[in-house]
Amino acid sequence: MSTSNIAFIGLGNMGHPMAKNLITAGFQLHLYNRTQGKVQKLGGENVQHFTSIEEAVQNVDVVVTMLSDDAAVKEVQVKMLPHLRQGAVHVSMSTISAATALLLEGSANHFGVDYIAAPVLGRPPAAAAKQLFILCAGNSMAKEKVQPVLSALSQRIFDYGVKPFTANIAKLLVNYQIFITTGMLSEVMLVAERNEIDKAALLEMMTSTVLGSPIVKNYGNMIVAEKDNPNGFATRLASKDLKLALDTADASNVQLPLGEIMQSHFKAMIDAGFGEQDLPMLISFLRERKAGRQS
Repeated sequence: MSTSNIAFIGLGNMGHPMAKNLITAGFQLHLYNRTQGKVQKLGGENVQHFTSIEEAVQNVDVVVTMLSDDAAVKEVQVKMLPHLRQGAVHVSMSTISAATALLLEGSANHFGVDYIAAPVLGRPPAAAAKQLFILCAGNSMAKEKVQPVLSALSQRIFDYGVKPFTANIAKLLVNYQIFITTGMLSEVMLVAERNEIDKAALLEMMTSTVLGSPIVKNYGNMIVAEKDNPNGFATRLASKDLKLALDTADASNVQLPLGEIMQSHFKAMIDAGFGEQDLPMLISFLRERKAGRQS
């Protein structure tokens, strides 16, 4: 089966640069987004715009969905499945729960459609630069069919086998590490700040010695810079992902006390009206909350 005809649904902060890269790679794209203004920003001879999901997915080989949460993916799939040709592949690249992945796989198979889970690691700049990491799982033949699509979006693809939900759990576990790391770095930098230690110098030392991972370097720099990025990782979405990770751990009979602490921080930020702030802005919130308690 050819993968030249693709429907791409969801053109948000991540989906927009991803779809743009597929256009550049020469794929024929059918574009749909709930907010039509975002669709109009992408064009080319190999691009068609659609105002309905049902029309967008007709006569395509692959549907890529890049949506914000479980409910959105389920809603889109219900609308598109009756209009997909048999043998098409639904590639879900959203961060969702294992339970939802199982539901999506079953629904797709009922309509003769293959289902692949392919959540991504990386922020919008990585998406634009085709530097995402993709965690992929599903039917082996279907994965082979969509490999050119995923390769056009990423620097590396990690294969988690034939059960799609395993890729989603792996993504949640990586996000969990990111959240805990963000909290740890925010706390460390606040203590450094109060003791007149240069935060950038401290981060350089940390990332050159005991904490040299890309996550620590990237998020550490954003925490030190303390500049909100409207196209970053909204705390509201981080809280959603963390809840999925906590629910997964609970279903696995594992306690995640550090995660519970981080979720309390996220909920406090959201309740205070900072749910759309980029995740590394946690340091600002922790500073202000401490100051408020002292006053």
